Amino acid sequence: MNRAQLLFAVLSFVSVQQSFAQEVPKCPSTPYLIVSPGEYDHTRYAPSQQERLYDGGSFFASIDGEDDDNGDGVSDYLVQPTWVASHIKAYQADRPSGYAPAFKRPSTWYRLKVFDEEREHFKSKKRIDDSYRGVGNTWNRGHLAQRADANRIAPEYGCNTHVFANAVPQRASLNQGIWLGLENYISSLANQRGEVWIVTGPIFSKNTKLETIGDAGEIPVPIPDQVFKVVFMESDAGVQVLSFIYDNKYDDTPPEYKSGRCQSDLRYDHTPFLVSLADVERATGLTFFGDVDQDLSEFKELRASRLPALEADNHVGYCL
Repeated sequence: MNRAQLLFAVLSFVSVQQSFAQEVPKCPSTPYLIVSPGEYDHTRYAPSQQERLYDGGSFFASIDGEDDDNGDGVSDYLVQPTWVASHIKAYQADRPSGYAPAFKRPSTWYRLKVFDEEREHFKSKKRIDDSYRGVGNTWNRGHLAQRADANRIAPEYGCNTHVFANAVPQRASLNQGIWLGLENYISSLANQRGEVWIVTGPIFSKNTKLETIGDAGEIPVPIPDQVFKVVFMESDAGVQVLSFIYDNKYDDTPPEYKSGRCQSDLRYDHTPFLVSLADVERATGLTFFGDVDQDLSEFKELRASRLPALEADNHVGYCL
């Protein structure tokens, strides 16, 4: 191949790539007017405590109100959900990554009227997005319900995950590493089991001062000390539970988090972060199975010692 032929090939490749990119729709500047599909039961295993409920289509969120979240006797707003619940179903993808097709992310996250209460409280007209600006290398807008799972319903649902009813300030090295691996493990688990239910949220240590992001005039958004995720699986034997807690504040990145920007669940060892459902309840003050009229204390104290194995065909994610 001579130089002219090589140049033509390169330009042709670039043209094809640009054409492909133009064919992928971008999420609009405002969220889609959609609600949770009838065949999804996002709140099936949600905690009993409910504050300001928000239907995100692919998830339900309980947004924190003006209450005392860290036990210091002072009312505060977390400007984030106390929990997000989602129902994930199996998805058979025609691409090696296992991901469903997606639209391009919106340039800014969607502004929700539900947070007007916080804007009034803090006397600020700023977007919550503004509070995250400039700190992205340290604190990400961490999804609690993963966009990739929402795309399994439709790309429009994936777009609607970009709201602060579905996010907390999450350490970048956690969000882009082992947490993403956990999300994709759970997506893979949904493929294998047919469906799973997830509850995710922040943990704030009691009697400690809230550390926030956001400059003067912006809405202060508290940073969780930890984040939790609970997976519920149904079978003929009953309900199985996997519970996890990960540190979100640290000076040095924990060695288990350091695996590069890899989206495959195969890279990470999540067993050190397995806890009991009772541990999650004690850390958050939330109550699971609150409507069950029997003593579940022994069940809640159970802690899995390992993660269920997955068949290769069910794996989701890839490594860069």
